[in-house]
Amino acid sequence: MDKRKYKSIAIDINCYRKIEDLTTALTPGLTLSKAQVVRTLVNQKSSGKNANQTIVGLFSEHTPQQRAEILKDIDDKMIKLLDLEEKELPWLNCNDLPTKWVKVMEDLRLVVAKLKYEQFQDERIVN
Repeated sequence: MDKRKYKSIAIDINCYRKIEDLTTALTPGLTLSKAQVVRTLVNQKSSGKNANQTIVGLFSEHTPQQRAEILKDIDDKMIKLLDLEEKELPWLNCNDLPTKWVKVMEDLRLVVAKLKYEQFQDERIVN
């Protein structure tokens, strides 16, 4: 391990347990490492808003499993439309991606989620 690239911190057990809980709760349908949880939260806090929470809120009437399927569908659409690989999505890979790229991708994911939400609303009205 390159000691110039990594640092460690000490946290209390209660905080550590919360991070463990967030490994599965932060991104429904995906298990993050503890380091990814910390990176994700720090990046979200420094950007000022949390796109993932907004997206999950849009689909709050759905079950957690349905939300996970919706998020997977959104990610699949973005991968296909933008000719990306899964590892290029910042919420699935928190390793040294440029902050600007993370912000653009989170905003784009939020736009796609809002379009999908509107589609669900239109289907509800028809039914």
